[in-house]
Amino acid sequence: MPTSLAEVLTHLRVGNQKFLVGFYQQRREVFGRWALRQHQLGAPAAHALLQSALLDFYDQAADGRLTRLPPDVPAYVNRLAEQRLAAGRAAAAPLPAAEARRRQRRLADFHRLGAGCQRLLAYFYFHGYNFGRMSGKLGFANPAVARRQKGACLRKLVDLTALPYDFRAHLDELERFADGGLDEQAQAAFEQRLATDDALAAAYAAYEQFAADLRWAAGHDALRLRLRRLDQQLDERGTALVRLRHRARRHQRRWLAWAGAALAGALAAGGWWAARPALPPDAWASYYRPDPALALLPAQASARPLLAQALAEYRAGHYPAALHTLGRLSPNDVGADTLSYYRGLFLLQAGDNQAAQAPLHRLAQPTGGPLAGRARYHLAMAYWQAQQPATALAALRLVAADSLNPYRASARRVLAAGALGARP
Repeated sequence: MPTSLAEVLTHLRVGNQKFLVGFYQQRREVFGRWALRQHQLGAPAAHALLQSALLDFYDQAADGRLTRLPPDVPAYVNRLAEQRLAAGRAAAAPLPAAEARRRQRRLADFHRLGAGCQRLLAYFYFHGYNFGRMSGKLGFANPAVARRQKGACLRKLVDLTALPYDFRAHLDELERFADGGLDEQAQAAFEQRLATDDALAAAYAAYEQFAADLRWAAGHDALRLRLRRLDQQLDERGTALVRLRHRARRHQRRWLAWAGAALAGALAAGGWWAARPALPPDAWASYYRPDPALALLPAQASARPLLAQALAEYRAGHYPAALHTLGRLSPNDVGADTLSYYRGLFLLQAGDNQAAQAPLHRLAQPTGGPLAGRARYHLAMAYWQAQQPATALAALRLVAADSLNPYRASARRVLAAGALGARP
């Protein structure tokens, strides 16, 4: 007999989406093989399809179309995915067209808000945080400030929305009533007005529908972002595992070669290692120029307290703490490229030059955007710190040849001094 979905539904409605996130983590690779075999989809397309199917699953559970857990959840999710692929095929238990369009408009309006308002409204309407907890989460001075900020964000969303029934004239009192901001006497008076004032009752019904749609949009978007972040983490983990397997195979082949070549091969390898160029241990630090722009204006620091904290810890030399704080930031807060850039700088100063190379290398490509030039310089210094002089020298020559690169003079200084064993 199918298991009741009541417990899962309760968790989903209070912001705990662990059921679907755990399902994605456990089934991603299996689903990818199924999608490749049945629909010839590569891994990225298959993973995106699975995320969409789980969002459909969440929507059906959240609005009551799905009331019992299917006996075979993976098979049910696969069917949702196939419905996504089949153009023109109706989804199982579809919403009425008018309601579906209204929800999609509400989701689109929600995405038009800034990241700060999206997070604040999601905390209140989806996660159910009270104003005290919101003020602690977002760094507000007190719950009253959190209440005002939430009201301002709600009005921004209302102004973006084409309302079927305009309740703006009653919005202040509707919001106070719904948020529990009225005392007992005022609440009783408002309820009495609802029973006798048809215009107020219609405005209240429209407001409640608006809040329900907002709660759904915030939960839908929260799940979408969680699945996307998890997908990135799993990709990074998979890349690291592949790299480890390749490294293990290289070690195995190396040991076999050494055993076959016996003493002569071992002596040759030892001679090469002894002859490799050694760089002065203090040369890197005397030439490296940290990024001078790692500071925020007071207004920026107030809007992004976690970023301000991470940069302050970085400037104080507390690199592990800075990396930990940076890990709490979302790409939606500062941008994926900026987050990768900061991570590379923090790892480089922490001495983890190998880990610093990956985010900096991605940004240093010709299509890496406005941070490409800066990232190319710090990547070169990461190569130098990792005792890879030839690679560092090639990267610094690119920086020195770029007239728009802010580190051009620093790169030319290294090359002119021959600190890496060669002059331009």
